[in-house]
Amino acid sequence: MTIVGQFALSYAIAAGTVLVVQHGVKALYATLPKDMPANAQFLQSGYDVARNEPKGEWIACSVDAGQNANFCRVTDPHGMVIYQGDFLPVSGMAAVPEQDLKASTNEEEKDLWVHGPTDDGPIPVIPLANGDVLAPIADQPVLAARSGDAPEGLRRATSRN
Repeated sequence: MTIVGQFALSYAIAAGTVLVVQHGVKALYATLPKDMPANAQFLQSGYDVARNEPKGEWIACSVDAGQNANFCRVTDPHGMVIYQGDFLPVSGMAAVPEQDLKASTNEEEKDLWVHGPTDDGPIPVIPLANGDVLAPIADQPVLAARSGDAPEGLRRATSRN
């Protein structure tokens, strides 16, 4: 093989390696959707091998002072809104302060979806790092009653499993 051929082969291998590594890294980590704030969190619940991408939901919450609630948006990995609205903690009727609006990364709390108070389908509950759980305002009273004194009771009482 000539020196030019060896150079071309080396260049092709290097370029291919860079592309494979970049694609692999992109596939391992979800990319923040353009309509989600920078503080959004991705809760990965698995990996879709066929599509070569992580599975899970993006969560972004903020304080909605006008409603004395927390406004949360839940999207799929690509940014399609699955659910959004005002939420309250199951432990009370006041908004969670901004500094406490961090979703739990505990592996046992990755499934956000539970049976709601009606048969309209599953609803999201957002476990927070501080141990509380956010629920949609319309469902909060019933879910709070189901949970008893401990948010983990809500998980057991409403689990889809």
